[in-house]
Amino acid sequence: MVAAVVAWANATVAGLVLAGAVVVAAGLMRLLPYAPPAGAASEVPRPVRTLGLMISNGPLRRTLYLTTAVASSVAVLPVIAVASAGALGVGHAAAGVLTAAYGIGGLIASAGLMVRPLTGEADRSMMLFAGAVAAALALVAVTTVFWAAVLAYAMAGLLNSGFFAATLAARSEYAPPAARGQVFVWIGALKITAGSAGTALAGSVITTGIHLPLAAATVLTLAAAAIALAEKR
Repeated sequence: MVAAVVAWANATVAGLVLAGAVVVAAGLMRLLPYAPPAGAASEVPRPVRTLGLMISNGPLRRTLYLTTAVASSVAVLPVIAVASAGALGVGHAAAGVLTAAYGIGGLIASAGLMVRPLTGEADRSMMLFAGAVAAALALVAVTTVFWAAVLAYAMAGLLNSGFFAATLAARSEYAPPAARGQVFVWIGALKITAGSAGTALAGSVITTGIHLPLAAATVLTLAAAAIALAEKR
């Protein structure tokens, strides 16, 4: 949406559209039916206890470090899209096309998951999707043709949406009812933090080598998936 609005108008209008979308989303949230809390306020664990619960619980622990690893890894893609434009033989503005392809891939996967949700064990699904995301990042790194890069970015977005759905299922299935809200907030907050860190690190090392951030992201995601698999076994 941002890329389309920028092409149609300018970056300021795109920013205002995003801000307006947030306001609309907040209004729609108010229309959702009320759901009573899963437990009494006294039963909700404090932050330190919540973190200890996630670390001591195998599936939640894997959800935690897989989420942060994948979030920090896919966050390098917008930086890489701009930096790799010259190598792909296109102008820097074409980075918007690559980023849009990533978003469209995510939207397609999200729509598909609404029609046909994930089945099976959420813990296992997270590992599989994390490994698939690592493969997609590697594909982005080795692609030298623009149209192929567009497909690789779309594939990365599609697989990341599947991974995200698996992490949501894991948070819901493995967290105790009274702590479920805290677990969602903790993992969500750490996901945002990891994504910001990934973008910042990619921007700081991109001058060293275009492929360095992608290589590091691929290794990190693959290592996290391998550790989770070994730990589960």
